Amino acid sequence: MIPAAPQLALPGERSSTIQDVFGTWRPDAVVFDCDGLLMDTESLWTRTQEVVCARLGIALDRELRRRLVGLPASRIGPLMAQRAGAESASVIKQLLDVNERLVMESGRPMRGAREIVEAMGAKVPLAVASNSARRILDVAISRSGFESHFTATVSAEEVAQPKPAPDVYLAAAEALGAAPGDCIAFEDSEAGAKAAVAAGMKVVAVPQVASQKPLAHAFCGSLESPDLLAWVAAWA
Repeated sequence: MIPAAPQLALPGERSSTIQDVFGTWRPDAVVFDCDGLLMDTESLWTRTQEVVCARLGIALDRELRRRLVGLPASRIGPLMAQRAGAESASVIKQLLDVNERLVMESGRPMRGAREIVEAMGAKVPLAVASNSARRILDVAISRSGFESHFTATVSAEEVAQPKPAPDVYLAAAEALGAAPGDCIAFEDSEAGAKAAVAAGMKVVAVPQVASQKPLAHAFCGSLESPDLLAWVAAWA
């Protein structure tokens, strides 16, 4: 049983450990974000945006970069197209084509991802809920080397609304046969954490970009966190 529903906080506002936050509660299932959380592909997505912006002749300034974190190509493309006076569909296709090539060439797991996926997968079912297009998600997961541990993967293309809407997380919970409130989600972005909270899940944030300050129930610096590993080891 979870002790008094944990409150949401921003990074740096809570010093308690994951075990302090969740006590003896254990999830029935786990849902992971992919880019920047399981796979070191967030920098490749940023590079993709830089390449496409250069082609379009527009600047990828700091404010635009911040607005684009965690959003899918279907949302980013129209924003870039509007600035460039281009067709949204053409920009979206360019984003997907460039990103697929970069992920296929350079995508690799984040530090600690393999170990935590294997540890959790030995105890509860796992899924991935991503804002990536299906073809990008499939390439990323295939490069992870631990795709066999996932019962399901959900792309934003397969639901009505991408993150920060809760749709991908609700679909992942359904695929796992678990109630959202009995799931825990792992996220690195503001949009992703907002989506998981809206779905009714408990959320552990692992922010990797300083500008991202996701609201979450608990935080850890990386998937190698001793606090996180100890909590998982204690699961029945």
